[in-house]
Amino acid sequence: MTHVTHSTEETKQVASDLAATLVGGETIALMGDLGAGKTTFAQGFCAGLGVTSAVTSPTFAIMNVYEGRLRVVHLDLYRLKSAREIAALGLEEYLGRPDTVTLIEWPEAVDGVQWNANVTARLSANGETERTIDISYGNGGDEIFAEGGNAHE
Repeated sequence: MTHVTHSTEETKQVASDLAATLVGGETIALMGDLGAGKTTFAQGFCAGLGVTSAVTSPTFAIMNVYEGRLRVVHLDLYRLKSAREIAALGLEEYLGRPDTVTLIEWPEAVDGVQWNANVTARLSANGETERTIDISYGNGGDEIFAEGGNAHE
C-alpha cells in the first residue's frame, strides 16, 4: 500500500494508523535515506500505541524502549557493524513478545543480517514536506533475524 503525505502530521497519521492494527509480537522494518522521515514516522507510530513520552531517534542510544498499549522497542542500527553487536543489545528480552512491537530503523545496515519483518515501511522524501510511504506485509515468523545461517529468536 502506498501513501503520499504532505506534512509531518500526515506522515505521523499513516504511522499511527498502522500501529493501531498491531496486536503484539510484530517486527517493523523502517527504511529510507537520511531525512526521509523515519523518526517522524516512529513518533506517529508510538503515538498510535498510546506512548505519551517524547520519542526521539535512537541514533546514539541504539535502542529506546517506550511503554504504551504495547511496549515499543525502537532500534537504530545505522552505526552497528555485526550480528554480534545486535545480540549484545539484549534484544532476546523483547523480540517476538506478545506485549511488544519492534520498530527497526536501518535494518539493512548490518551486512549479512536478514530481519524477518512482519511489516516494512519504506519512506522517501519528494520535497521538503512530501513523503511517499510504501507499506508491505511479510510473513514474520519465529526467527526474528538470521546471520550466517544462525537464526536468533
